Amino acid sequence: MVAAMFIWGISWPNAKITGQYASPDLLMFWRFTLACATMIPIMFFMGKKFTFPRTALKYVIIAAVCLTAYNYGYFKGTQIGMASLGGIIVPTLSPLVTYLLVVLIFDQSIRRKEILGFMIGILGGLVLLRIWEVDLQDLFDSGNIYFIFAAIIWTGVTIMTQKSREETDVINFSFWLYLFSAILAFSFAPKGQLFTIFTFDWIFWVNFLMISVLSLAIGTTVFFQTTMRLGSEKASAFMYVVPVTAMVFSVILLGETLPWSTIVGGSMAIGAVYIVNRQ
Repeated sequence: MVAAMFIWGISWPNAKITGQYASPDLLMFWRFTLACATMIPIMFFMGKKFTFPRTALKYVIIAAVCLTAYNYGYFKGTQIGMASLGGIIVPTLSPLVTYLLVVLIFDQSIRRKEILGFMIGILGGLVLLRIWEVDLQDLFDSGNIYFIFAAIIWTGVTIMTQKSREETDVINFSFWLYLFSAILAFSFAPKGQLFTIFTFDWIFWVNFLMISVLSLAIGTTVFFQTTMRLGSEKASAFMYVVPVTAMVFSVILLGETLPWSTIVGGSMAIGAVYIVNRQ
């Protein structure tokens, strides 16, 4: 799970680079298509059958709608906003929203250590964001409002995954989720430019394969597996690892500066993961 979150962190600057080549609608369709295709050999290797999830179909469809909406915010936000901010806003806001919804939907009790962990995680995200230097209007003017939208929408994917765990296994769930998401994204993709993606250079394809095969097909499937085993609120806590790698690789790939707040905020975020998940 930590490795998956590491990959998710790298995917933010990767998305910023790929966003320079095409529209979010086109990128979404091909990202889901490649992820779905990647799941096929994984299912064969693991001996999984392509069982249509009839009993979990409603969860798959709702999750597909949420995943498609999330990816639009993911690509649009990184196109016109800062990738490092996206890698901070989404993984720090989303666990909080997920936790609150899980408490309401599943009628779970709130324990003090979990509240403490999530508060530390949020505070760590604010330190990473250097909130004392950010004008709130910049979140709208720079396009970072898309990151806030993505963080809220992602909770739907997480909760639907948890609700489907008694109806289907995670590998089968992931395959059908990516397939339905690809079909949904196809309706928005520009049909006249659908195959222009194959004319892009190797820089695009290295970064696009990172966010499609490694981040979505493998990383997100690992996240789903953890969600089904630990529950939505605990799985979401691992997302606090993402801001650290998002910031570091934004420095390496995009040339952004690495302030002291990255070390302090990142340490707080990782500490939040430990507090929430410790016995």
